[in-house]
Amino acid sequence: MIWGISTAAGPRSRRILLPALAIVSAVIGLLVGWLPATPAYSAAPCVGADCDVVTDPDGAQYVGTGGLLLPADSFTGTDADRTDAATCPECRWALLPMCRDGQAGGVACGGAATSCPPGEFRRIVLLLRPGDADWREVGLVCLVGGAPTTVGDVATRLSDVVVKDVPPLQPRSQPRGGTLIGLPAVFAAGQPATLGKRRFTLVGFEIVLDGRASWTWDFGDGKALTTDEPGGDWPDMTVSHAYSGAGSYPVSTRSTWEAWFTVDGLGPWPVGGEPVVQTAEPLQVSVVEARAELVVG
Repeated sequence: MIWGISTAAGPRSRRILLPALAIVSAVIGLLVGWLPATPAYSAAPCVGADCDVVTDPDGAQYVGTGGLLLPADSFTGTDADRTDAATCPECRWALLPMCRDGQAGGVACGGAATSCPPGEFRRIVLLLRPGDADWREVGLVCLVGGAPTTVGDVATRLSDVVVKDVPPLQPRSQPRGGTLIGLPAVFAAGQPATLGKRRFTLVGFEIVLDGRASWTWDFGDGKALTTDEPGGDWPDMTVSHAYSGAGSYPVSTRSTWEAWFTVDGLGPWPVGGEPVVQTAEPLQVSVVEARAELVVG
C-alpha cells in the first residue's frame, strides 16, 4: 500500500504522501537499530574531511618513548604488546583520540568510543618497535583524563611514599653496660628488614610496593660490616663484633633503603629518586679487660 502511493503534485496527493514518508522513515529507523554496530575504529589512516576516526600518528595527542602503562582491564591488545609498551625503553608509542576533536558518536566511531567508565577516555594505541619502519596499531585503551601514565610517572609519585613509610633508625647494643675483650657485643638497628608489600590503587593501576634496607656498621676500631640484616637482641648474633682491646668505642650505623614496584603485574621497577639514607648518633660501647680474682673461702 505504501509503495503504490501517487506522488502527483495535487493537494490530496501531498496529504497522503507526507504521512506515508513518516511511516517509511520510522521503519528504516527500526531496521538500522537492529543492524550490527559500526566498527569502533579503522586500521587505515583517516582521510577526507568527513572522517572522524584518526589512526595517523601525525594526529596523535600524546607521543613518547618507552615506559607506557596500559591498564590491563581495558586494553584490547595482547599481553605481549602491553608488556612491550611498558618495558621496551626504545619503543615509541602514540595515543590518538577515537574521534576527531575528541567528539564521540560519529558514524565511524560507534558506541565503543563512549564505553569507558566516567572520567576515562578511549584512545587508539600505536607502537613502533626498534628497527620497524611502520607504526602498528596494537589496540584500544581507556585512560583517566585521556592522558598516558608512564613508569617514570609512577616511580616519581612513589618516592614520597617510601620516604614517609621508612621507620626511624634507632640503633642499640648489648650488653648495655659494656662488654669484655673478646666477648662479642650485639647490635640492632631498631628497624625491620623490609617495608612489607604495600598494595594500593594509583591513577587507575594496581600498585604493589616493596622495599628493603641494608645497614653499614662502623665499630669504631677500624672494623666495619655491611649487611641486609637489621640485627637484634641476644641471642640474635647476626650483627655482632668482638673487640681486641679495652676502651670506649663510638659505633656508628647508616641505613640505606631502596624500593621497587609493580603495576598491574608488570615490573618490578625501582622507585624514583635517590635511596633513603639515615644516620643516627653513635653508640658508645665500653670494652674492659676481664680480671681474675682469687677468692679464699
